Amino acid sequence: MKNSILTKFFIGYFSFAVLGFLLITYWSTNLIYNHLLQEDAKELNNYSAIVAENIAHVTESSLDDIENPDEFFSDFNEVLDCNILILDSEKKLIYTTDKTQALSTDANNIVIEDFNPNDYTKGKYRINKLYNIYKTNTLSVVHNIEKNNTIYGYVVAHMPTSFIKKSSYDVTFIFFVTYVIILILSLIIFFNFMWFIYLPLKQIRLAAMEYAKGNFKYEGLKVNNDDEIGDVASSLKYMSKQLNNSREYQKNFISNISHDFRSPLTSIKGYIEAMMDGTIPPEEHNKYLSIVLSEANRLEKLTSGLRDLNSWSSTGPELIFEEFNMENVVASTVETFQGSCEKKHIELIIQFPPKHYNAYADKGKIEQVLYNLLDNAIKFSNAGSKIIIKIYNRGDKIYCSVKDFGMGIPAGSLDKIWQRFYKTDLSRGRDKTGSGIGLAIVKEIIMAHNEHIDVISTEGVGTEFVFSLKRAKK
Repeated sequence: MKNSILTKFFIGYFSFAVLGFLLITYWSTNLIYNHLLQEDAKELNNYSAIVAENIAHVTESSLDDIENPDEFFSDFNEVLDCNILILDSEKKLIYTTDKTQALSTDANNIVIEDFNPNDYTKGKYRINKLYNIYKTNTLSVVHNIEKNNTIYGYVVAHMPTSFIKKSSYDVTFIFFVTYVIILILSLIIFFNFMWFIYLPLKQIRLAAMEYAKGNFKYEGLKVNNDDEIGDVASSLKYMSKQLNNSREYQKNFISNISHDFRSPLTSIKGYIEAMMDGTIPPEEHNKYLSIVLSEANRLEKLTSGLRDLNSWSSTGPELIFEEFNMENVVASTVETFQGSCEKKHIELIIQFPPKHYNAYADKGKIEQVLYNLLDNAIKFSNAGSKIIIKIYNRGDKIYCSVKDFGMGIPAGSLDKIWQRFYKTDLSRGRDKTGSGIGLAIVKEIIMAHNEHIDVISTEGVGTEFVFSLKRAKK
């Protein structure tokens, strides 16, 4: 079963809590205990050295010279939370400050046979029951009592290890309290992660699954984070919108292309069947065969344009740049439409700039752009109107404008006219021969030149297309 990111984060948090607890319980406790042990051993060594020095100062060569030991050692017993044993050179216990019941035997007349002062040389300490005279383990150090290089006794300073452990437990308890506070504060990170990362990611995941099912109108994605996750959510919303538009475009595309292929095929089929069954008499065959040929040419033009667009879809049209006279291109293209304009009594007006500059582009492709724009302008112009083709210079660009005074384009269709096979509702009644891909080809060619084409149109007034080209350097 796949674990969610929240589960993994919780497992990581729980593992951190457990490992932290074990670390404090075992490693920190032992570390603190050993540190306190070392410090207490140093203090005991210093303390025992002071006691031995004071005893040597008030005695000559025997511990018996100490009168009233209780009074003598009373001050020392209050300096440190420990006890001292005074042994003579024969290892006999002379005096102890321990008045508790900690001794395992009677303190009087104790001789510690196993006592070995060499075990405590150079500041060493030992942890044991002090040669079994105590019931529990103690930390003990030994300092010699000597005068004139003669050792006549020993000071044994000791303290129960239970005191050291208690101190280490007190410090460890502070660590535990601090650790618990850190764990509680770290829950802020956990809830921040859940609120700002996990829940938005969950919404993004659910939205992605809905989009994968084709439900591009899913509105459950409500992530407004101002961070990278918010950017991902916005990108996903944008993608769903584009995919939805693409699906709608695909539906319209299939509908349009079906219509544009079906119309000429229906005409061709109908005329051929009429000629075959005698509905159309033989003397009129040439007339209707010319119509069939015209529809076949329309299909060929449609197929050719569609093939070009598909070949350009990934890398754009292949361009051959050259320097050429834009005015000559306009003039030759206008000549092609003289017959069409005369039939509709349309006046073609050409306006050239006073100063001439050559263009630097693919001449053949620009001729195709002008042809498609003029073809559209004539097709949707009213009889007896005019079309203005204008060239002008601005900076390092050459601009070409094709303006008609025909039916115009509805405002809601201006962004869609560049789509393949798109036709406005107004144009469908008049565009009987168009393929619906002329403007799509124009857009592809101009974009391949890294230039721009704009359209300005008012319904019932007319339309103007303006595109730019790079000016030749010479």
